[in-house]
Amino acid sequence: MGARTPLPGQHPLALRMRSFLKYLLERCKWASKRTGGVCGWVSLIVGASLAVLLWFSPRWFHDHISDRMTALILVMIPLLAGAGVFLVRWVVSPYPIYMEIRRKLDTLTDAKKEERAKAVQGCFERSAAILKQHGSVLLSFHALSRAEGHRLESNEEVAEVCNLIQAVGYDHPFEGISPGYVPEKDWLSFLSYVKHAPKINPEEGKDYVDAADRWRQDHGYPVPSDDAGYVSLVERTLLR
Repeated sequence: MGARTPLPGQHPLALRMRSFLKYLLERCKWASKRTGGVCGWVSLIVGASLAVLLWFSPRWFHDHISDRMTALILVMIPLLAGAGVFLVRWVVSPYPIYMEIRRKLDTLTDAKKEERAKAVQGCFERSAAILKQHGSVLLSFHALSRAEGHRLESNEEVAEVCNLIQAVGYDHPFEGISPGYVPEKDWLSFLSYVKHAPKINPEEGKDYVDAADRWRQDHGYPVPSDDAGYVSLVERTLLR
């Protein structure tokens, strides 16, 4: 997990100290729970109770327990047993705490993966539905933009959606402009750019094709040796 960014007015040292105290508290909680922790607390309570009786009722102990050492043992054994159990559990607590945190992180990771898988599938289904309804006038890139492909979180997710679109029989959304004009590593950035840049409508026409050429120039990419795909894409956008 990354370091937490301090809020305005919070000193980094105070934040680290708070995190350390929270960690110690978690160790105390773990050392105090379950069977071992209960046994330790019971021993401590018995020992403490005997100590209180010995302190406030010395006459009773004198009448019933003749040997002072025996009285001391009666007090110290439970106390030491409880403290010993707690200490042992305290020493070994970092590992189970680590495993517990790891399980929580794994759960969060699985939930995040499921969420992203649903986002990819949803984007693909919206794109496919748009193409099915308007395939005669729109290209795959237009559909991907209308399906809010720019809201995906990585180039890998964009690539996955594009592959799904291509797998069902449509053209690849970046066909003709990638890799020569917009490399795969730029797909998400390019989607966001054409979605928000002024005077560019990525949802129809050839605006996104012209934007791809400007993208290549602005990023210093060389002119592709074979731009037949790009020329064909321009022709197709003009025909539609």
